[in-house]
Amino acid sequence: MISFIALFGWILALNLTFFGTRGPDISLGATSASLPPATDVQETEVIISIKSREFSPNMVSLTVGQKTRLVLKNLDTELHAFLPVALLTDIHLNLSGNGAPQFSKEGLVRVLLPTRGQTEIVFTPSRPGTFPYFCDLPGHVMRGTIVVHKNEGMIE
Repeated sequence: MISFIALFGWILALNLTFFGTRGPDISLGATSASLPPATDVQETEVIISIKSREFSPNMVSLTVGQKTRLVLKNLDTELHAFLPVALLTDIHLNLSGNGAPQFSKEGLVRVLLPTRGQTEIVFTPSRPGTFPYFCDLPGHVMRGTIVVHKNEGMIE
């Protein structure tokens, strides 16, 4: 008994031969292959660890237009918050992990990170500037800065 796929392939080959044209190579079979997604854009990963009520590093440098994966790791045994002032305003982002994000109409405002928690924020900085971040929980005097530099190779 001939399978439908084999029959279809045979008819397709016959039609291409009969009309004297060669179409695209088509592979019909039991296995299929898929191509991985295009990776035209390199992603920068920045890890900010929280330990002993300190952000490390407390100074981060990013570039406008560079896709960024910001990984926040709470290594402490207490709850912490990450508040990036104006960095993620009106910007598209993907958020994952076990942190509790808080949004306003302008965008991501704050992420609460549980003990041993981790959150990943994937975004592309859209404007240069200096953006402070801090933990606003009582008694936590934790601060840092994210500096976003102009991309000299980017056309405005």
